[in-house]
Amino acid sequence: MSQSAPHPQPQDQGATTPSQPAGASEPSGSATHGEATTHGSSAGHGDSTAHGGSTEPRPSGAAPGELVPAASRNLQPRPQPQRPWTSQDYVWWNTAQVLTAVRAGFKPNPVSPVVDPIRPTHSGEVILGSCDGEILAFKRGDNNNYQPLRGFFLAGGAAGLALMAAFFGGQAVVNSRRKRRAERDAVEKWRHLANARLSVSTHGIYLGTPDGVMFIGYQQIRECQVTGVGEVMLAATNEQGNVRLKLRGQWAELVMVIWAALFLPEHPQLVGRSWLPGDWLLHARAYNREVDTSNWP
Repeated sequence: MSQSAPHPQPQDQGATTPSQPAGASEPSGSATHGEATTHGSSAGHGDSTAHGGSTEPRPSGAAPGELVPAASRNLQPRPQPQRPWTSQDYVWWNTAQVLTAVRAGFKPNPVSPVVDPIRPTHSGEVILGSCDGEILAFKRGDNNNYQPLRGFFLAGGAAGLALMAAFFGGQAVVNSRRKRRAERDAVEKWRHLANARLSVSTHGIYLGTPDGVMFIGYQQIRECQVTGVGEVMLAATNEQGNVRLKLRGQWAELVMVIWAALFLPEHPQLVGRSWLPGDWLLHARAYNREVDTSNWP
């Protein structure tokens, strides 16, 4: 039975879909071995149709004039777009393409229109995308050293008493504000650490700050999860110690997707596809941007 060629994956500017393995080719609609034609015959034997003196085999179950049985077509109408296609959709679509490529064992191509000129750390490493980012650390604030001001004022008479009351009243307001600020700063939470350039590669991430460029390899990451749109939390370790960071940037989800595909394919967010909005694959299909998820966990 001849088969129709598979529907090609859509392309987007700055991104490519996984390439065919070497030597692979798409099936054609031409006659293959076993599709014999008979000249001069005007009738087939139940599994062929006549076309101008020749017969071509017809798949089992196909009605006269059909090349593919209706029951095997499995065609679904394309859904109508429910919302605009945004730049964030572009990021998700390219991230999904990288996941498909990595799972297939292919080396993905850059997906970002802008890639910083970073010298790769590993042979064959590809910088996939770069963007402005922010690094956050889980820590206390800088203003947690509350020390009440100890003023001394001595005055006599009614005027002196009024002046003294005003002074200490002002001091109380200042002390109260500083105390509240110190109490807030004493609480550990995710706090801004530095602005950075985030570059995601096939082997790890590069964080460029005014102090230099830091590389974190995927093999050094022990934990990583998406905590919001364009935001991931990761914990990494090396011979110098441990670090727990939160990264914000356009390509943040790409970090988790590549790391999980390489080192933790059973990651709940990868298996459950919760790094994407619930209806996103349908949304992409509405814009003729189907994603091949056949090899996803």
